[in-house]
Amino acid sequence: MEIKIIELTEDKAKLTFVGENHTYMNLLKEVIITNPDVDVVQYYSEYTFSDPILLVTTKNKKNPIDIIKTAAQQISKDCASLLAQIEKA
Repeated sequence: MEIKIIELTEDKAKLTFVGENHTYMNLLKEVIITNPDVDVVQYYSEYTFSDPILLVTTKNKKNPIDIIKTAAQQISKDCASLLAQIEKA
């Protein structure tokens, strides 16, 4: 997965996720918004076939990149847990 930083400040990150689609972006957005330090999270595509852009703003100047990383790690853990349960079945 290639990620390009469009804008980054101490409380705002705008990133492009090259080649990703709505499936991953919706999941990432839903996990990020559960963080109480998040003010706004949204993703959008400028054009129908363009790469999605993720915007995260935080409260109290929390680092938005750390929040995005934590959300991605949570998704990874959840997927690993699901795979383990499937293998046991």
